[in-house]
Parts: sequence; C-alpha cells; structure tokens
Amino acid sequence: MVSALDKIATEEIFPTEPKDALAGANSRLETLITGLNNEGIEPDILLSHLLYIKQALEILAENIEKKETPPTSPSDGLEDLQDAAPDEIRKWLAATFSQENNEGRVQERPSFISIVKLIRTGIFIEQIYRKISTSQAMPIPVEVEVMLKGVDLWDFSVFDYAKTANGSPLLYLGYHILDKHGCMQKFKIAPSVMTCLLSHLEIGYNKNSNPYHNNLHASDVLQTTHWFISQTGLKNWLSDLEIFALLFSAIVHDYDHSGTTNNFHIQSGSSLAILYNDRAVLENHHVAEFFRTMKENECNILINMSKSEYKNFRTLMIEMVLHTDMSLHFSQLKNIQNYLLSSKDKTSFQRSAALGLILHSCDISHPAKKWDLHYQWTARCMEEFFKQGDMERSRGLDFSPLCDRDNTSVPMAQIGFINYIVNPTMELTGALISRLIEKKSESSPWELTLPANRIRWQEKFDCGDAGIEVSDASQDTPPPPPIIRHLENSTSMTNTDEKETQETKSTKLMDEAEVPDQDPTNTPEEQIKVKTCILDNSHLVLLKGPILIESDPPKTLTKHKDLVGEIPPTVISRPGSPMVWGFDSKESITTKPPRPNTASIPSPPEKRRAPISVDHKLRKHALDF
Repeated sequence: MVSALDKIATEEIFPTEPKDALAGANSRLETLITGLNNEGIEPDILLSHLLYIKQALEILAENIEKKETPPTSPSDGLEDLQDAAPDEIRKWLAATFSQENNEGRVQERPSFISIVKLIRTGIFIEQIYRKISTSQAMPIPVEVEVMLKGVDLWDFSVFDYAKTANGSPLLYLGYHILDKHGCMQKFKIAPSVMTCLLSHLEIGYNKNSNPYHNNLHASDVLQTTHWFISQTGLKNWLSDLEIFALLFSAIVHDYDHSGTTNNFHIQSGSSLAILYNDRAVLENHHVAEFFRTMKENECNILINMSKSEYKNFRTLMIEMVLHTDMSLHFSQLKNIQNYLLSSKDKTSFQRSAALGLILHSCDISHPAKKWDLHYQWTARCMEEFFKQGDMERSRGLDFSPLCDRDNTSVPMAQIGFINYIVNPTMELTGALISRLIEKKSESSPWELTLPANRIRWQEKFDCGDAGIEVSDASQDTPPPPPIIRHLENSTSMTNTDEKETQETKSTKLMDEAEVPDQDPTNTPEEQIKVKTCILDNSHLVLLKGPILIESDPPKTLTKHKDLVGEIPPTVISRPGSPMVWGFDSKESITTKPPRPNTASIPSPPEKRRAPISVDHKLRKHALDF
C-alpha cells in the first residue's frame, strides 16, 4: 500500500482533460480512504494527494463554466466605467440606466453536480482533520469516561465524578464538554494547548484551598451550563463563538478565588480592591487572571481566531463573568423582566445580557439540584463563609452577612436564598429561553426540587437545628502538577516509564544523600543553612538526569575570610566602582589598586567610562579600564 501511495505522490504532471482529472481524483480518493482505514498516511503524501484533487476540481469547474455560461449581449458601456467612475456612481448608473439584471446578464451559477462534488470533498477533508485531531486527543481514564456519560443529566453528581478524576475534575470535564460541542475543531485549538491551559486553571482554582470556590464548583457550573445549552434548545439560538465563550466563562468565572467576598476585600482595603476601585473586585480579577495565565504559560487557545472573533470572545467573557457579581442580581433580573414585558422582538435584546443571566443562574443553581448535592454544596459554602467571619473577627471588622458562625441560622438562610434569589432567577431564565427559542417551555427540573429542598430546610428549622455538618472538602484530592506543553519542533521526550524511572532514581539519591556533619559551634541560623543545601532539583533531573557529585562534602562550612588569602590580587579590587576610586595626580591609573582586607566584592570591576581622547595604551592594560 505504501509503495502505491509513494508512486502516486511523486507524480508531478496534472491532467489537462476533465475526463482524466475526474479519473485521477477518484483514484486518489479511494487510495486515501484505504490508507486511513488501515495503516495511516504520511502528512506529505496526504498533502500531495489533496493538491492533486484540488487541481482536478479546478479543471472540472472551469470546464463546467464554459458549458453553462450563456451568450452575453453586446456591451452596454458599463465595463468602460469600471475604473473611470467611483463604485457608488457605477452602481447608480447600472441600476438607473442599464438592464444589468435582465436575461442578457444572467448571473453565472454553478451546476448542482459541481456543488455536490465540492460538498463531498469538504466533508472528506473535514473527516481527515477530525481523525488527525482524535489521534492527538487527551487520553481520559476509563472510569472517568463512564462517569462522563451522565453529563447531560440535570442532577449530575460532580462529587462522585471527582472521586474518579484523581484531582483533575475540571481538566477532564472541560475537555470533554468543549470537544462535545466541537469548539476545538471549529476554532482550531490543538489538544495539547487546551490540555495545558485546563491543567493550569485547575491548579489556580485550588491555590487557596477553598472549600466551595474551587475546581469542583467550576466543574459543577460548567456542567450546568452545558445542560442549558444542549437540553433546552438554546444551542439553536447561539452562535459557535457564543457557545464557546459561554462554556469557557463557566470554567473561569471564579478562577483564583480568594475564598472571601467582595465586601471583605472592600472593608479590609485589599490590593485587589484598590486595583479595581471597589467595583466587581473578584469578578474583574477572575477574567484578568485567566488571560494572564493563558499568556504566561504559552497556552493561548485563541491564537487562531481572527481579530473580530477574539474581540467578540473577550467582550462576551468579560460581560458574562461580571454578571456573576451578586450586587448586580436585582438590576440584572429587572432588565430581563422589562424586556419580556415590553417587547416581543428578540432582535432588540442584547445577547450578552441573556448569556449573563444564564451563567448567573448556573452559578447559584445548586439549591435546584437534588437534596444530597444541594446539602453538600451548602455545607461547603457555609464553611467558607464562617472562615471569613473568623478573619473579620480577628481584624475587628463588621461581620459580613451569613459569616458569623455563632449567630447564623443555616436553614433560615437557605430558605430565604431559595425564596428570594434562586427561585425567581430560575423562573425568569426559563421564560427568557422560551422567548428566545420561540417555544413554550416544558416542565423544568427545578420546579420540583426547589420546593422539596425548601421543605427539608423548614423541617430542620422546626426541629431547632440551626447549624450544619462539616463538609468533606478536606478530603478533596489536590490537582497534579500542570501539564507542560512541548513545542512540536522540539525533540521527543522520553516515555512515561523512563520519566518515572528518572524521578525514582533522583528521589532515591536525595534520600541516600548524607547530610554534612554540623559544627556544634555554629549558630542556629548557620545550621539551617546547612540543611538547605539539599535542594529539590527534580526539574533538572527530568531534563538531564541525576546530578552526581563525586567529591566528599566539606565537614564544616567554608567562610569568606578563609579564602581571602588564596585569591589572586587581580580578582579583588578596591571597594566601590572605578568611578569613585578617586586617583590623585601622583597615582597612575595603571597602578594596581591596593589589596583590600575584605572579600565584599567578588564580582569583576566595572569598565571605566573614559573619554575617547584618552591614550589608547591605557585601554590595553590588563585591568581594561
């Protein structure tokens, strides 16, 4: 098979007759299909075949145009004005004084057969691209794939799923959902770049060890956003760019969260509050930190977008994440209500406002999930609130709402949250989606779960239970180190087994390394310095292997005063720089400086900035002033 492909790929003569072009293209397509289904095809051979097929299609299209082009009427003089008159004048003349659209100027249209052939070719090339992308896709463990089959369910158990993800729930779920919506194919994102970015975001979410605002919360909001897009018919109203922006806004909407509220940042005068002028402090930080992470770690997933696409994506993301600020909740709902009551024209509504409401609804949707999920989320949220309250107490600040662990009734707080925040928001979101997709909304899952959860909280309150159990957030698996993206042109790295072997060897060598005997006369600070000589050089071990030092380590610390007598006089100069040495008239500049009695300047002396008129012999001196 490979020899036949090589034979076809080396042909340089393209056909000139339509019949030969069609036969050659058909033969190459059959060969490509056979090769892709069996052993695969080299990229250069694949490119050669596609170029041949492209040339053949151009010959066929040219032949069809010759056959289908009708005879034209005599020129009416408009062609002479093509370059002589401005475009607007020429269009006015053509529309007023010419019959440009009559039968004598029938617009040339391709035949149905040529369109079908072009579509088939496009589908074939798209299948090739998808097959290549699939071969480079991120491997997902089998147990994780089993859990991801329920991603279309409203009550998707993100806690059970996280137990199988080994600390990377956002990585696997984000990759799976984005690939499910075709975002990586549509915007030409390499799987390695997406994997690298998601792994860095996973670590950023867990940097502050928050019980609630962590990678699990981001995964839950992402899955709920996917449910709204795929299960309500909203995907038929949204564009590909809007779907991509909405999903990624769900991923980054709480990125690098501090575990405290905006009110805490403002009252404490934090650096973030100063930076963002007390306005949407955390929400601004989430978006800015995402773009900074994407840039600094060389994992720009937006690099293949056009300027307009990038601008729209960034604008949409900023608007949506800022809409998750709870201080904008009532004004946001009022804006949507006014639209639903005053107008039936969906084109007059800002699409970003609708996307912002959807993301805001997903962000506060856990009371609309089944009780087990909702109770666990509530326990995590209240634990984070109470930690903030403890910080406020220690700093002498006023308690933020629901942050005083001694005077907060969790059941009453959740009943009020459901009645006045979550229930109106979910009802309004359902009504808005029905208006946008022009379809009467069916029964929504939150219509049953919200009243049921409210009843459960009321029962707890009636029994006098004002607190809540401690969450299991401390048992969450921390994310692994970030995935480093290697450039395509770099040399291939060793396989996983070799990397693990090198890490094992380096760890063994570090464990077996002998700590130098400590001098009992040393101070505690000097003894600490001795311990720091055993450093973590794992980043060097992975690249160059273990670093072995054959000589024995010194028994005592080496001090500067012990080495001053062995340093040649040309190494140590007089203190300060040559600019401040202050030679007098009797002391030549070529004279060696006096030997110092300290070793405070081991670095080479600065070159003297002498005028150009100085004798060139001075610059040939060994000191090179």
